[in-house]
Amino acid sequence: MHSSSPPSPDYDFRAPDDWSDFTEVVGLAYGGYDHSPEHRALVAELLEPKRSLLACVAGRPCATLAGYSLDMTLPGTGPRPVFGIGYVAVSPAHRRRGLMRDMIQRVLTDLHTTRAEPVAVLNSTEPALYGRFGFGAASQAVTLTIPLEARALTEGPADDGPPLTLEVTSPAEAEAAIAAVCRALLAERPGTLRREGAWLRRALADPPADRHGSGRLLCMLATDGAGPRGYALYRLTAGWTHSCPRFAVSVQELSACDPAAYAFLWRALLDVDLSGTVTAGARPVDDPVLALLADPRSAAPTVRDQLYARAVDVDRALSGRGYATEAEVVLEVTDPLCPWNEGRWRLITGATGADCVRTRAHADLALTARELGAVLLGGGSLVQLARAGRVAELRPGAVRAAAAAFRHDPAPYCPVVF
Repeated sequence: MHSSSPPSPDYDFRAPDDWSDFTEVVGLAYGGYDHSPEHRALVAELLEPKRSLLACVAGRPCATLAGYSLDMTLPGTGPRPVFGIGYVAVSPAHRRRGLMRDMIQRVLTDLHTTRAEPVAVLNSTEPALYGRFGFGAASQAVTLTIPLEARALTEGPADDGPPLTLEVTSPAEAEAAIAAVCRALLAERPGTLRREGAWLRRALADPPADRHGSGRLLCMLATDGAGPRGYALYRLTAGWTHSCPRFAVSVQELSACDPAAYAFLWRALLDVDLSGTVTAGARPVDDPVLALLADPRSAAPTVRDQLYARAVDVDRALSGRGYATEAEVVLEVTDPLCPWNEGRWRLITGATGADCVRTRAHADLALTARELGAVLLGGGSLVQLARAGRVAELRPGAVRAAAAAFRHDPAPYCPVVF
């Protein structure tokens, strides 16, 4: 006798009261892992209950979605409002019933009807998961593992400014300097988030229970007489080789306002006493250190997907960013989750901005919301997507012309996981 699946219960959707409504579902969805009280306090401070969502059965939460009001740099612009999505989780007993799709669709529909943020972004724990909801891999990151024998750097850039000095301190003591560097670099790369208040405190937090055997978080500051020019957050993990100490150096973040300060910090990290391997877990895919290393092959660079993005409203998303070249292209967009986006859109880009409106003209390119999300931040390549069969060129030459307009240099990057 074949067993039948139990009937789906009736779900109620509401905004959470606070982070406590999330804890049980999130804990179960992530294998029962329990964060430290300090970590829970930080994520609770970041939660925006009115912009978040719960699915409940008989009043008990069974699925969660956290919504964040973010300012993110888009190609050719300063920071613009985007909607961040995090902690999308479904408890084990309620999986495979469409709850995740339902919650995401509810949130996107609300953003559309209220004319709120035109772009939504998220970090994905499963790369194949969010494409079906119209999110495309919009940025990439590279992991570097630099062994002791491959630490030589090429000749660094000349520095005509005041001499740099190095200071090693705690992140808390360096908070003002780190904030100043972050502000100075905010508009440089698409994907960069404005980090102030609780968002910066979370980046600098170092609860002992979350160190997992490593040492405390440290901060290197590169400064001159005029102020900070760069910082690096890192920690050491003790190890021994033939009775000799060999610390593993893990670089959490590194940002600098100029090439000289950037090279200065990398030289200092590669010269930490008693250290062996230096690992940087998530760097921009075009990180300058790849050009600084004399032997980048030995650093074993490994590229992975990072930030995912999607257009809430095609017209507002495409007209709200800048473009590298002038172009005119008609896009035929398929978007079953957000049917208001379906149809043909004429995009005209120029030096003073862009305009995107509905049209009945013949389409030049056909693509889904997923492919559009992949190029929203200037990182994905329309040429690559077309050669993979994911973008159809309906007018000869349209792919290359649109690809040149959409691409951004430097590549998008977001060091923040939300």
